[in-house]
Amino acid sequence: MNAEDLRTVVELATRAPSVHNTQPWRFSGRTAADGEVTGIDVFADPQRSLEVIDPERRDLHLSCGAAIEFARLGVRALDRSCAVHLLPDREDPEHLAFLEVGGEEPATEDELRLRGAVPDRYTARERFDDTPVPAALVARLEHDAAELGAWVRILGNEADEVTLAVLLARSDEIERDDDRYAAELATWLNRPQEAGDGIPPAAVVPTTDRASSFQLREMEVKGSNAARPAPAPHEAGAGEPPPAEHPLVCIIGTPTDDPRAWLQAGEALGRLLLEAAAAGVQASPMTQVTEVTSARAMLAGGLGLVGHPQIVLRMGYAHGHPQTPRRPVESVLDMPGR
Repeated sequence: MNAEDLRTVVELATRAPSVHNTQPWRFSGRTAADGEVTGIDVFADPQRSLEVIDPERRDLHLSCGAAIEFARLGVRALDRSCAVHLLPDREDPEHLAFLEVGGEEPATEDELRLRGAVPDRYTARERFDDTPVPAALVARLEHDAAELGAWVRILGNEADEVTLAVLLARSDEIERDDDRYAAELATWLNRPQEAGDGIPPAAVVPTTDRASSFQLREMEVKGSNAARPAPAPHEAGAGEPPPAEHPLVCIIGTPTDDPRAWLQAGEALGRLLLEAAAAGVQASPMTQVTEVTSARAMLAGGLGLVGHPQIVLRMGYAHGHPQTPRRPVESVLDMPGR
C-alpha cells in the first residue's frame, strides 16, 4: 500500500458518522524503509470531545470505532489484509487502534459491497417510508454486531417502545434545560464552511410536524434566530395531522462498558450503517437517552438488557442524501511513519 492508497483509506474513514459531526479522530501512517505503508494508527482528538454530553468520551470512542471499521474496509478494498488491534498502547489512552496492513488478500464480495455503500450512507433527518425493514436485513445486522463483539436488540413490542419513549423524552428535557448543553451545541452549529465539520443548517430539520412516538433531537439552541429549513410538506390534507412514523428501532450494546467495548460498539455501528445503506435503509440516532447516565441505566433495566446500551437508532427507508461536511484529509492525517 503506497502513500496515495493511505490517503484514499483515510478519506474513506472520515466519512464515518460522529457525534455533532465533531470528527474526533487523527490518523498516522507507518511506513517501511522502502516507503511501503505497513499500518495506520488511529488516535482520539481530545480537543474535539464534548465535555457536557460526553464527559467520559464514550461517544467519542463510538465515533472513532465507526471510522476504524470504515478504514478497515478501505484497506480490504485494496485487496490487502488488515488486522485491527484496539487500544494497542497501554501508556497512551488516545491511541485507539492500529490497523496492520499485510500482503495481498482479495476482498470478499461483502467487503466490496459495504465499501461501495459509504457514499450512500447519511444520517436521515427526514421521515421514513412505511415500508418495513426486511427481516433478512435485521438478521444480518444482528450477526455482524456479534462478530464485532457487540449485540443488537430490536424493539419489537409496545411496552418496550413506551419505556424508550418516556426515557428519551426525559433525557431530551434534561439536556435542553442545561445552559451548558446549549452552549456546547451552539459551538457546533452553523460552523464556517471552511471548517468542514459541525452541524450545517441543511441538517437542522424541524421536527414540529413529525408524528413520531419518540422525542426527536432538535438541533437548535433555545432563543436562536438562526435560519432553519421550512417544515417539509406531508401527504395529509390541509389541517390534518402528519402521517404516523413507524421506524425500526435498534439498540447496539456491549457485554462490558469500557473504552474497548465503546470502540467495538462503534465498529458495529459502522458496519450496521453500511449494511443498511447497501440495502437502501438509513438511520437516525436517538442519543439523548444514552448521554444521560441515569436514563441509560434505566433503559438497560427497563428493557431487561443483558449488557450496556451504547446507541439507539431509528431505521427505515428515506429519500435524502449526504449533507454534512468533512475536514480535508490533510488536516487529520500525519504521513510520516512511526
